[in-house]
Amino acid sequence: MNRRRQEKFADLLLDIAKYIITAVLLATWFSDVRDWEWYSYLIPVVVVVTITIGGLLLYKDEDKKKPKTK
Repeated sequence: MNRRRQEKFADLLLDIAKYIITAVLLATWFSDVRDWEWYSYLIPVVVVVTITIGGLLLYKDEDKKKPKTK
């Protein structure tokens, strides 16, 4: 994968993680449903952590490829 596409994909993953966090927070704050189960919070947290790690690893790979200058 070329460098620019990898960077764009990393940005996309981090944006998706932010959207999931926003959706879950808004849904819990503004919903009238009081019987949310624990897994209703755990699943989005696991997905967000996984996606964020994936995006950050793509950025980390990018840093390794850059030549070091003095």
